[in-house]
Amino acid sequence: MSLFLTILKIIGIVLLLILGVLLLILLLVLFVPIRYKVNASVKETDLQTEKDKLKENVSADVKFSWLLHLVRGGISYPDDLEFKVKVLCFTVFPPKKKLSEENVSDDEALETEKESGFEDSTVTSDVKKEEVSEESSFEEQSSENPKKDYDNHYNNENSKADNFETDDFDNEDKGFLNFLKKILDTVIKIVKVPQDVFLKIQYTTSRICDKINMVKNTLSNDIFKRAFEVTKKQLIKVLKMIIPKRFKAEFLIGLEDPTVTADILSAYGVLYPLLVNKVYVVPDFERQILKGDIHFKGRITVFRIIWAAAILYFNKDVKKTYRRFKRIINS
Repeated sequence: MSLFLTILKIIGIVLLLILGVLLLILLLVLFVPIRYKVNASVKETDLQTEKDKLKENVSADVKFSWLLHLVRGGISYPDDLEFKVKVLCFTVFPPKKKLSEENVSDDEALETEKESGFEDSTVTSDVKKEEVSEESSFEEQSSENPKKDYDNHYNNENSKADNFETDDFDNEDKGFLNFLKKILDTVIKIVKVPQDVFLKIQYTTSRICDKINMVKNTLSNDIFKRAFEVTKKQLIKVLKMIIPKRFKAEFLIGLEDPTVTADILSAYGVLYPLLVNKVYVVPDFERQILKGDIHFKGRITVFRIIWAAAILYFNKDVKKTYRRFKRIINS
């Protein structure tokens, strides 16, 4: 009995440890933020002489990390355009097996193409042989009984000559009646087409008007107003969390038309209270030049996104509004 209790005790401790580890991982995923960093730059480029090299002078680097760089990854332009994810020192994405499987599939496709080409050539050759054999057999049959063929042809011509007069009059009557019938059908179609088009236009306009009235009634309803306020509040919170916490940009701008440069500088002056100590714009009215450096950092918390989604999902007003718009679209 004591042995059985010790086994149960060990099993319980192991299960508690597993549950504790799973709970710890879940809390880490939910509450430890994912940090991202973006660095982009444009080398000093003369837009008058080096306009074609502008794309070559652009470089960007996007990185992210999670849990003290335990998980990290990113992409860079133009050095490495493949998105990579690493756990410790091991590359998780893209997997190496996937690349090898793609190469193997390409080789198999080439082999199948070659085999299919060989089979098609053999089939065509067989078909040609059968056609030649059929033609030869037909010629042999026709050469065997030329007299019979001549007699049959002569008899058919005589029978056609006997029935020529009666068939000619019948065909003329039938052709005239068919001609009148075609004219009548075209007149009926010409009359019906505008009526059908008018009915379709009337039906579609009535449906559109009904949908517009339904949308107006929905937007003026108190349920929609409450759902809109809840949705707007949660989206603002999510956007505040996603927006970079640190942002810095420096630009040197000189365009062909100095008035355009002056317009950019005036817009910068209007937004200066929001961009103070973050964005610096230096104009150049004498040269056509462009240079820039952008650096910003931020973080994303998974719990904030899941919490906002849960609030919207379980809100009754949001559910009713969603069902109402779905019904309007499907009606």
